[in-house]
Amino acid sequence: MRKYIKILRKQQENTFWQTFCYDTNKSQISIAHVLLELNQRSPLKDIEGKEAEPIQWECNCQQGKCGACAMLIDGFPALACEEKLDIHMDTVELMPLQKFPVVKDLIVDRSSVFENLKKMQVWIKGKGPVKQENQKEAYCASQCLQCGCCLEICTSYTGGDEFLGMAVLAPSVRIFSVSKGKEKDLMLKKYRRYVYEGCDEFHACDHVCPVKLPLAQLMAHMNAQIKKAVGGDRNEE
Repeated sequence: MRKYIKILRKQQENTFWQTFCYDTNKSQISIAHVLLELNQRSPLKDIEGKEAEPIQWECNCQQGKCGACAMLIDGFPALACEEKLDIHMDTVELMPLQKFPVVKDLIVDRSSVFENLKKMQVWIKGKGPVKQENQKEAYCASQCLQCGCCLEICTSYTGGDEFLGMAVLAPSVRIFSVSKGKEKDLMLKKYRRYVYEGCDEFHACDHVCPVKLPLAQLMAHMNAQIKKAVGGDRNEE
């Protein structure tokens, strides 16, 4: 099987496409595996025979658990370690995520995601059990990788306004489940301001989440909690 790996590269101030040839007789090869093998070539040459610098990209676990290798693969946000080469056409296009500043090649600066978590104050301030009624959603939300795929596909998220996207929804659900009193009220207000009011409700994020988080369902859960709080039936201990 021969594939052409076309990569949008950024080196210093220059952005350009560069294509590499990749041959394999194996099936179920991941895009991450391809990138690793390309970088093992010495020297690395493109299809025109020109020597190229090693491809810069991020990886860590290579098991779909960390989210570091998120990128656009044929225009679709995905994890390189999870995406298989053989499901793509002869030419596979790799690009960095476009909702974040590009550092180099396929590496982007996702620090804005963590700044948004700070804005939401998504951290546990004290010990407390998760109520049984919230355990399912809390466990589900804890699996979020913070990879940014949901933000990349979102038509509402631009990184420059108050809508923070689904990357803050999942952690918010987890923290909300152990919050009480004023902290719980504050979390609901922040959720409504930074997530609920800006969502276009297309729910494309549901389809790109690498761990298949039911983001629309988690949002519905938080919306139900808002109605419950507004109605005064909070049943706090």
